[in-house]
Amino acid sequence: MKLLSSLLFLCITLLTLFALADEDFVSKTINGLLQEKIQDNRIIIEQEYSSKSKFDKIKSAQDKIDSIIVEQFEPKNSSFRVRVNYNDGKAETLSGRYLSYVMAPIAARYIKFGDVIQQSDVTTMKVRIDSLNSEYASELNEVVGMQAKTYIAAGKMFKINEVTSPNVIKNNDPVNIIYSSGAINLKTVGIAMGNGAVGDMIKVKNSSSGVVLLGQIVNKNTVKIGGENE
Repeated sequence: MKLLSSLLFLCITLLTLFALADEDFVSKTINGLLQEKIQDNRIIIEQEYSSKSKFDKIKSAQDKIDSIIVEQFEPKNSSFRVRVNYNDGKAETLSGRYLSYVMAPIAARYIKFGDVIQQSDVTTMKVRIDSLNSEYASELNEVVGMQAKTYIAAGKMFKINEVTSPNVIKNNDPVNIIYSSGAINLKTVGIAMGNGAVGDMIKVKNSSSGVVLLGQIVNKNTVKIGGENE
């Protein structure tokens, strides 16, 4: 008896799950078609229909649907129109608008000035694209591996100007100095006279001659003089 009750409960549960899954068929299909049009897997979209009663009518007849096709897609005003084709040859259209979101990075903990931000320091939050202006980071790679230029509270979104590439060379670090101009390539050693990240320009002092030169940081122990830096 207990086994029969358990089997009955399992059947009811499965039927309920299938019913819920089927109930979302039309919306999921339309969402997938719109996502293909956007061609950006970073963007999450949620659609709203111009007529809820029409959508409900289509959803109630979804077992008779043969195909759903996007007839119109307007990214400028975030609108769309689809045509629903039925097995009996009939068709009807459904229009609406969609909202676009991204999973924007936010601080998972309090980040101190000078901290190099790690993956574990960052989580994400769903944010509407039209409310996310260009001063905020919208992707993890704009934040992870960067160095905080200020204190950043937990739960706060990252502003682009609050992070920078981390310093790979610090003042008084020993560095290799390379000079390149045409066919001439020279290498010597020196001392950094400032801090900097890869790509930054800093002054270095030649250890042999004492001459101070301006060069570009190549990596954590190399500064390039000459060539494009001349």
